[in-house]
Amino acid sequence: MPLDLLYRAIGSRLSPAGPNARLTILIYHRVLPEVDAIFPNEVTAGRFDAQMSRLKRVFNVLPLPEAVARLKAGTLPARAACITFDDGYADNVTLALPILQKYGLNATFFIATAYLNGGRMFNDTVIEAIRHSRGGEINLDALGLGLHDVTSPQGKRNAINKILPKVKYLPLDQREERVAELARIVSDIPLPDDLMMTTAQLKALHAA
Repeated sequence: MPLDLLYRAIGSRLSPAGPNARLTILIYHRVLPEVDAIFPNEVTAGRFDAQMSRLKRVFNVLPLPEAVARLKAGTLPARAACITFDDGYADNVTLALPILQKYGLNATFFIATAYLNGGRMFNDTVIEAIRHSRGGEINLDALGLGLHDVTSPQGKRNAINKILPKVKYLPLDQREERVAELARIVSDIPLPDDLMMTTAQLKALHAA
């Protein structure tokens, strides 16, 4: 495609081969099956497929260990890139992996092993609790987290974006207690316990 040729030319100027090369690293967390009303800009499977298609056509995608070694040695190709995933979400296996395989692309996965097999990170507890909240206005003053209008997806997004920075740097035990109490206050629905990979999925990913 003419546009791809333009991107390749620009990329080669910005990231030439050899000792002056630059390494582009794309960092992903989740790949969603469809658009999330609360976070509409998050990567969906369709968007990820389009991104990987363009990446395959324009960049030289390398496994991260090889890319780092070649960067140190000054032997990177032009337009070098790597793909990484953080945390270990199950959709990395169910949605992202088949797309990576479709285009013959390698990726490196950094797994938060403490959350395998039904675990849930604190940020996801907050997000899912607000997502499944009873609606209207939620009062979290008792937790030092304020008052929030969650009648709309935007209101839920605003609440999440205000709450997460307030709990992120609390001591671990205090943070876990705080978000568990938040979930109890705002939602009657059990929160999902399948967001993260299982051991079986991790083994399948390693074998792929």
